[in-house]
This record gives sequence, structure tokens and C-alpha cells, in this order.
Amino acid sequence: MYFKNFIVFGITHKNLSLCQRENFIQNNPTSMVEKLFEERKIAGYVNLSTCLRVEYYLDLDKKYSIEEFKKDMGLENIFIKQGHDAVNYLFRVTCGFESVIKGEDQILAQIKKAQLTSMENKISSSNMNVIFNKAIELGKKFRNKSKICHNALSLEAISLKFIKNRVPDLKNKRILILGMGDLARDIMELLTKEEYDTLTITNRSYHKALEFSNIYNADVISFENKLEEAAKSDIIISATSAPHAIIKEDEISSMLNPEKEYVFLDLAVPRDIEQSLNNFKNINLYNIDDVWGVYYENLENRENILTKYEYMINEQMINLKKWFEYKEGIA
Repeated sequence: MYFKNFIVFGITHKNLSLCQRENFIQNNPTSMVEKLFEERKIAGYVNLSTCLRVEYYLDLDKKYSIEEFKKDMGLENIFIKQGHDAVNYLFRVTCGFESVIKGEDQILAQIKKAQLTSMENKISSSNMNVIFNKAIELGKKFRNKSKICHNALSLEAISLKFIKNRVPDLKNKRILILGMGDLARDIMELLTKEEYDTLTITNRSYHKALEFSNIYNADVISFENKLEEAAKSDIIISATSAPHAIIKEDEISSMLNPEKEYVFLDLAVPRDIEQSLNNFKNINLYNIDDVWGVYYENLENRENILTKYEYMINEQMINLKKWFEYKEGIA
């Protein structure tokens, strides 16, 4: 086997609880790996650590067996893969098969950074670099060919997609956002890439809204004027932390234009907008559960895409074997 000395060990969100992951990290596996590297029992290593996984990819010395490695590490509850299985696992991780959000881009960037750090610190090996380069190459090709990332799965991206499914052309639309929390700001960030008529924001703290108005090129209104502005707007997105409804039927109904079509998206929990507004023929009121419905549709799409393009991993495995065969032939 051309890469039998290549192994991966570690923990992920899949096989250990948060408490167990904490215990693993507290045992300081990095120092153990560093010691093995100093003793030349491993030729090189890459540490891939994220909030959901802590993994070490190692190139074992030919005289150092995986059995000896397990004994030296003495860690429990970890997974270990060797040779073909280890490479296949890295390829799957790079393509996003092992991520919580399947096919997401972030893991590819994290793997690039991990390999670069290893090379800069001179703790990698030539074989390790070849395997990681092939993995990164595959990760790029997989996303380009499968277009898996076109099915965005973050809540803000799904929320915007949800709106655009109902209002395909935002160009002449007035948009109002109530609340300046993380979700509202993330949605505004995505809206900067769209064309629309106006974007207005409001928050109980006027100064907080003012702070973000320049960043997102938005108009700011006083929170007390939210109902008047909602009546003028086409799309109203509400994501405040208020403990009760802030848009009530009896307070806004007389301000609404009966000839105008409204889309209200209530992303707050508890809800910001009274459900009774949905009884108006010209009002389409949606809440966060409606958005999650789109999320799960996209999740299913991603699972289908992964299955459809999984063959690319086997193809890249063959390419890697050919590289090692060529290297061995000219050695």
C-alpha cells in the first residue's frame, strides 16, 4: 500500500459528547504528537482543529507501527484510520461529507490553513503534502462540479432565498428590517449583493441602528415610527428580542394600503408579528418554521448531491495511487 504510513486520529462531534471532547483536548494530544515528531517516530503531521473536530493527520516513520503509536498515545474514545481508509476519510472531510452542513465551504479553507501552517512550521513531509494537495484539489473540483454550495444552508441565506422565492424581483421593493441582532445584520450583509429600491432599519436603540446604517447603506428610522414605515414597505423582516408582539393588527391595519401586496417575515422567537395579520388578503405572513421548511428541503438536496458525486473521491484515490506508483518507479 503506497500510503500505509498515513494515519488520522482524533475526535469529532459525531463520536463524542462535548464533555468528552473537552477531556480529549485537556489531555493535550498536540504535545504528544510533537514529542513523537521530535523523536522522529513520525515524519510529519497536520493538525486540523475546529469547533466540531480535533484531528491529527500523521505520516508515520516506516519503522514505527500503528500498534506502537496507539500504545504511546494511550488515549481513549478516539478514532484511528490508516492507509486507504485514512486518505479516503480526508477526501470526504475536504468535500464536506463529514460536516454538519454537508458540502460547506468553511472546512476546505480550514484544511488549506492547517496544511499551510504545517508547512510553514516545517512539521510536514513530502508525502503528506502530496496527499493534502490532492485532497484540496478534489475539494475544489467537487464543489465546482456538484454546485453543492449553491444550496445555501445558513439561516440568513435561507431567509433571503425564502423571500426571493416569493418576491423574485427586489429591484423596486422597499425593505424594512426591525432589530439589529446577529441574524438581522447577516441578512443585511447578503442584501448588499442584491438590487432593491430602499433598505430601512430600526432598533429600540436608535444609536445601534445608526452604527450599522453606514455599513449597509441603509436609512434609519426611530423605533416609534416602525408601523408607518412598515405600511410603506413591500418586505418587512422582523428579528427583535422583544418578549411580545411589536406589530399588532389593531395598530397597523388602518395604515396598510389595501392595493399593495405585503410580505412579512417574522424570524423572532417569541414572534414579533400578530398572526391575525395573515387573514388580510394582501398580506403574506411567514415565520421561522416556514423558513426551516426550506432549510430541510435544501438539506435533502445536498444529501442527494453528495451521493451523486461521491464517485469523484474514488477517481481522486486512483490519481493519488498513480502518483505514488510514478514516484516509486523513478526512485
